[in-house]
Amino acid sequence: MSVTLVFPVSTPDGRAYLKQALERGERVVGASSDTSDPIEGAAPWTRLPLVHEPKFLPAFLDLLRTHGVTQIYAAAHMVHAALSDLLREHDLAPLRIINRSALEQEFARWDDIFARAEHWTRLITALTPDHTPPDPPFLAGVIRLAFDLFGESYDDKLAALIACLLDAPDGDIVEIGALFGRSACVLLSGRALGGTERRLFVFDPWSSEAGAQQDLPKAMQDYTRSAGLERVAHAFEATFAALAPQGTMAAYRTPSATGNAIYRGSADGEAVRLLKPFPGLKPSGRIALLHIDGNHDAACAAEDVLLWSPLVPQGGWVAIDDYCWRYGDGPKRAGDALLDQWGDGVARAFVAGDCLFIQRA
Repeated sequence: MSVTLVFPVSTPDGRAYLKQALERGERVVGASSDTSDPIEGAAPWTRLPLVHEPKFLPAFLDLLRTHGVTQIYAAAHMVHAALSDLLREHDLAPLRIINRSALEQEFARWDDIFARAEHWTRLITALTPDHTPPDPPFLAGVIRLAFDLFGESYDDKLAALIACLLDAPDGDIVEIGALFGRSACVLLSGRALGGTERRLFVFDPWSSEAGAQQDLPKAMQDYTRSAGLERVAHAFEATFAALAPQGTMAAYRTPSATGNAIYRGSADGEAVRLLKPFPGLKPSGRIALLHIDGNHDAACAAEDVLLWSPLVPQGGWVAIDDYCWRYGDGPKRAGDALLDQWGDGVARAFVAGDCLFIQRA
């Protein structure tokens, strides 16, 4: 059986790998140059000198022999480089390092992000040929921020949201249903596109019971009820407390119908407002971009469209997520009903990433 040395195990990456390896039932040992065990007995631990010190090599070789180490997870860039040289110079095969260096991994991540930004540029150009897409570094930054958050919105849909912001009139951005905030991050980042500064309003109950979709089988409803969505509200608030400049965003922990009353000014939302260190924002009453991604039950999706779409002016956009949802047709029925209702009042409509986008003529 292989034995993995995690060194240094004191880094966040090293601790995470060791924890996951133990959960997989693997044999693992840790090492670091700390004066005390940073993993508090979770696995065997050895103190090693710094890699550039003369005492390092004999201590390292003794550790390999004592624990029968067959592979190494080098959890810091300089350690990875030093151990790579050491293994080669002292012919310690078949011992091997099983990961790329942290710096190489980061370069690879950014290569992927910039490649995706090029895809976003092409898609935005195709969707809004009369507008210049944002610069690639901006799009790459949006991708990096958004995909650090858990979510089920992906490249094509998120790029289309940016395209809509380029081609939307003055007004607010409103999102119904946010989860951890991946799409909200994109909307916030793109709030100033199209030559106007917009503000973002988010409404989500962050409730496992409210999120359980009655149109689905009971087992799938139970999955939602057991998901602990109440905890997500805290993660969302923490993210945007750091990310959102003051005066750009408001979020309310409330269902769509109550949120609509708050937005229209007929209800006081102070009790359910998140980001309370920020001053409250007064809605404009005009929604330049409406993103509907709440409960997908047919009745809920229809209610969202009925309540919110009248606030979208000429040139404004409605985005209905999961229009091509594999588990039900609530969003599709709501989207088709809006297309029928607006009829000749639809300037454009398309689907990107399973999301239906409709621009009002």
